[in-house]
Amino acid sequence: MTASLPPSEWLRFVESEYLSTFVRAGGSAIKFAVPLHEPLRAELLSGLAATADQSGYLVAGVNAAETKVHMIDELFFRTAEQIPWRGLCRRIIAQTAVDSGYAWIETGEGPLHRDLAERNGADPQMLLLDLKKALWSNLAKQSNLTRDFRAAITHLCIAELAGGADGATATKALTDWLSGRNRAASAVKPFHIFRKINRANGRHFFESLANCVRFAGFPGLVLLLDAQRLALPRNPRDNALFYSKAALLDAYEVLRQFIDATGQLNGCLLAIVPDPAFLEDPARGISAYEALKFRVFDEVRDKRLVNPMASLARIGA
Repeated sequence: MTASLPPSEWLRFVESEYLSTFVRAGGSAIKFAVPLHEPLRAELLSGLAATADQSGYLVAGVNAAETKVHMIDELFFRTAEQIPWRGLCRRIIAQTAVDSGYAWIETGEGPLHRDLAERNGADPQMLLLDLKKALWSNLAKQSNLTRDFRAAITHLCIAELAGGADGATATKALTDWLSGRNRAASAVKPFHIFRKINRANGRHFFESLANCVRFAGFPGLVLLLDAQRLALPRNPRDNALFYSKAALLDAYEVLRQFIDATGQLNGCLLAIVPDPAFLEDPARGISAYEALKFRVFDEVRDKRLVNPMASLARIGA
């Protein structure tokens, strides 16, 4: 009989040993939780999402049946779609305003810079120019953000600060580009961005996103990946994605790269929930890609006790 942990115990461990401590302090981790019984999948995903949300993290969920997880740019796009960009930018603006000596105001109906100016008894245009300069200066110091991502988030903050029709237009163009709704580089040329987001640079954008979430004051980013679809050996023709053997190995390589690049991420927890076949199927499971297997599989384990610190956990009833 395979030793396993109940979902509630595994979730308590992740909350106490990672979300409340290690990840909150800036660390990153990749965890595989394999539900040995299918009904446990939803409990794992919803339980971890609720725990992370209650702890203040930004939470994103990706399903391999809907997103091509073997392509890192697609994984970034689907994550970016779920980011509250305006709220994230407001947090950055708030910290910048306070550091610049301005009192922050949470609510207001007009353009943000006008509300701030009224609260602080300042000229709106002078305050706008002052905070624009401070935003450029503060974000330019964030060396863990790629140049294009840094330009995008800076212009998003300025658009949120300035408001009006021009601000709304800039916000739409930049968020469409970041989420993959408009992948043309020409859409963001006015913001001095000249490259597409693709498989070559997608990982750098994902790392920049995780680091930016921390910079904005959140504890971190939690990404939940439902990888059950990877186990299907044949295409069921159900209008969802099917992964050929080549695509499957590419997906495992994406996960392997995440493990090796945890040092480049700040405050990020990636939880992968695969199918039970992930443990046993030699053709579609972890054994099909030894570069990943050697990083997460526990070759030696107790028959009765589970090591909750292991990268791979078996979740049972």
